[in-house]
Amino acid sequence: MAAAEMFEIVISGKGGHAAMPHLTIDPIVASASFVTNVQSIIARTISPLESGVVSVTQITSGDAFNVIPASATIRGTIRALSTEMLMSLRDKVANILDSIDSMHGCSSTIKYSPDFYPPAINDAELFDWSKTIGAMVSREGKTRDVVPTMGGEDFAFLAEAIPSVFFFIGQGTGGDEKHHIPRTDFGLHHPSFALDEEVLPVGVELHANLALRSLKKLSLASDEITKEEL
Repeated sequence: MAAAEMFEIVISGKGGHAAMPHLTIDPIVASASFVTNVQSIIARTISPLESGVVSVTQITSGDAFNVIPASATIRGTIRALSTEMLMSLRDKVANILDSIDSMHGCSSTIKYSPDFYPPAINDAELFDWSKTIGAMVSREGKTRDVVPTMGGEDFAFLAEAIPSVFFFIGQGTGGDEKHHIPRTDFGLHHPSFALDEEVLPVGVELHANLALRSLKKLSLASDEITKEEL
């Protein structure tokens, strides 16, 4: 899963009457220009073989129909499959913001999250070992490899320090209106997302098997060491 960063930008201009825009420095126009230009980062500044996302998800400014506000706030996220690419995208966002300030006569600040999420990367040896256990508890009798996703995951902080594997259990059905069973196949963050609780026993079974078989593996390794000592 991806390295993920969040940003908050405040663009400051000069407020005034909407009927006299020439006496103002409009932060909304500057914000619109920033949003448009920041899309070129992925389309035109990184290799098509690389992966990255820059998404603006919130713009807030003003509170009246006839007033140009003094400032605008822009929030969004930056994603990449490596820390190096994430840092490069951050620099590109800041460079575009500097250009927007110069073009529109604004000033701006950009604030990032205290700790960006690192990429969640499976440990290769642990991945091979745990796939067999995953297949044992899977209702399909197998595990599927999932292509990298731009979703971020704070589990990645643990995976940086401890060899780890990240499983997706999978969930989602079409529901049954007749029996008042809600749909659970909406995507994450969709306003109608609902958890299919039928997958919870699968997760429990997976964790229990991983724990028990890890203990067995450690016990066998300990016995081998003891035999060598004797």
